[in-house]
Amino acid sequence: MIEALEASALAEHLRRSRWTYPLVSAGHIAGIALLFGAAVPMAVESLRRGSAAQAICQRLRPFAMVGLAIAVICGALLFIAQASDYLQNRWFLAKLALVALALANAALHFRAAPLGAPAAFASILLWAAALVAGRMIAFA
Repeated sequence: MIEALEASALAEHLRRSRWTYPLVSAGHIAGIALLFGAAVPMAVESLRRGSAAQAICQRLRPFAMVGLAIAVICGALLFIAQASDYLQNRWFLAKLALVALALANAALHFRAAPLGAPAAFASILLWAAALVAGRMIAFA
């Protein structure tokens, strides 16, 4: 199945195009920035508690969700271009695990606005660790 992904016309285009892969990579980074740029203030505001914090979290949540969608779509496109390499990269696997944990934390506390302190700290730490692991993929 991985070989089929890498052999697809889309994967081939991503590998050969001068502009597509870099633009998709930039989209991935922009999605991460939007997600992280919303998730961290939401977590920090959650520590304050109160109606102002809840209102800020409700306003930022759609930005985090759009950022997540952009990052996932662009990340999936980047993945298919070199799927077998990524699956052998321990930093990529760590990133996936950290993102899964961060999403589980968010899902558990989605309706709780503001988040409790443990969930808020976990959110910041998990997303930051996923960023570091994602950056380390290139150095493995």
